[in-house]
Amino acid sequence: MVIRFLELERIYLTSVQRLPSGRTQRENIKMRNKSLLMIGASAIVLAGCGTMQDGAAPGSSKADQAKYEYKRDRIVEQVKAIPDWFKDPPRDEANIYAVGTSITPDLQFAIDAANLNAKYMLADRINSRLRSQFKQFRAKVGTGDLDAEVMTELEKAVKNITTNTDVSGYSQAKLDIIPHGSQYRVFVLLEYSDSEARKILTNRIRKDEMLFNKLRATKAWKELDNEAEKSEEADAARRKLELSTIQ
Repeated sequence: MVIRFLELERIYLTSVQRLPSGRTQRENIKMRNKSLLMIGASAIVLAGCGTMQDGAAPGSSKADQAKYEYKRDRIVEQVKAIPDWFKDPPRDEANIYAVGTSITPDLQFAIDAANLNAKYMLADRINSRLRSQFKQFRAKVGTGDLDAEVMTELEKAVKNITTNTDVSGYSQAKLDIIPHGSQYRVFVLLEYSDSEARKILTNRIRKDEMLFNKLRATKAWKELDNEAEKSEEADAARRKLELSTIQ
């Protein structure tokens, strides 16, 4: 019975993490609430079935009723314990966010596993941001001043980036550890600066001498490079402000 409840919770948490990033905030919230209602309804049904399997329906005895209510209350507590930032991660233009969760009897393993889950999501979101940046860059560059070879090399460079995404520049913005019976439930929120994502693209182009020499004179490259510098400066200013508030 308890295993079924845990499985329902796992399904809900997974569904929250995998909501499409392209939807509006209102659409995502509606989908999360719908998932939560479905999980809650299933939990109530399973609670009733589980009590019947134990030999008595709710209310047949004080002991059975107390057991039923305890299980029900535990499910409610576990759902309420899910951090709001996990159900609805932050959204802004300056950063890319990803969440992860894990539950194990070993605390450090739970933290490591939650971070690993979040890194997979972060890599996917960084790739989406890079593809969007490349699409805008390619549209600005156009094909009039560049030959087919250059455009092919540019596409190969971006494909190589998205295949081998480096998320080493992330920071852990949130960490919640919640007792879960004899185990630890860990929730993490990872943050990756948009300036780092922009540098991935510009640095990769710079490494290709032929590609860089062809692109450096274009207006699109100058705009991309300037945007990367401005984003990095804004990121540095934000970190400086955060440090000053801590001190």
